[in-house]
Amino acid sequence: MNNVFCTVVSKLRLYQLVAFVMSVHEVLDNFLIYVLCVDDDSFNLLNKIQFNNVRLVHLCSFNDKRLLSLKNERALNEYCWTLKPFFIYHLIKKNNFIERITYVDSDLFFWRNPEKIFLNQPDSSILLSKGNLVIPFLEKEIIQKLQELMGLYNSGFISFKNDKIGRSCIKWWKEKCLNSCINTPQEGQFGDQKYLDDIPALFKNTEVIKTPGVNIGHWNNLGHEFCLTEGKITVDGDELICYHFSGFRIVNKDTIITIHEIGRVDTPFFYQIYKEILKKIINMVCKADKDFDGFANKEDLMHGEGGV
Repeated sequence: MNNVFCTVVSKLRLYQLVAFVMSVHEVLDNFLIYVLCVDDDSFNLLNKIQFNNVRLVHLCSFNDKRLLSLKNERALNEYCWTLKPFFIYHLIKKNNFIERITYVDSDLFFWRNPEKIFLNQPDSSILLSKGNLVIPFLEKEIIQKLQELMGLYNSGFISFKNDKIGRSCIKWWKEKCLNSCINTPQEGQFGDQKYLDDIPALFKNTEVIKTPGVNIGHWNNLGHEFCLTEGKITVDGDELICYHFSGFRIVNKDTIITIHEIGRVDTPFFYQIYKEILKKIINMVCKADKDFDGFANKEDLMHGEGGV
């Protein structure tokens, strides 16, 4: 099976995770999503909803002392970033039927079928998505420095073939993140993401995703033109396949903010569509469990990054 996805979620991104799963159901018929739940609240709630084609894994099922010890040493977002390559490696070793596995952050949303991404580059062992920064009001030199600190690629969408190169790369990335996964950019380190800069030189058969409309987010949406064409959202004339709604914070059932774009009046028009979807999901979750609280807390509102 080629359409195998995985993600990591805490209760703080549960509403967006549900939106992600529902979006995949809309655009794909044959797929499988593995979800690593880092807390009881997210695991129990998703068990109650029981989505088709979704397999839940609880963090407590891992018997790795080194990994579990880091939970008390790292902030939640740093720990969840650490879990990403660990979870991918666990799944690809355990499930021989997986031909390719694609990690996506739980705050991505699919608007169109993503199969063309893999059909366009079927032989690549590793597919990276660009993380180019577009900030028109900053000088070029400052943008370049930020890019160097944060990395060339965005780790919210990364795909590996289940071959020797793919497995070796995941294992390498896993060890890097276990050693360090800091939230503040430093020379050569930034979460799980900066490490991706080294992958093309270290692992053959690595390619950057060529298909347009993939994993665009707040960091570069100002460099694109979004339109509604014949009922479909397009970006620069091509179909928008998936958008990364990083920085969305659900304060309560009526208030959803974007911490990276506070004050912007020209955000993409489909932000409002996504917010309305989230509000419906909040009501749906409430019916499944009226006591569930996945709203942003003070710490979450302060964090600038993190898909979990």
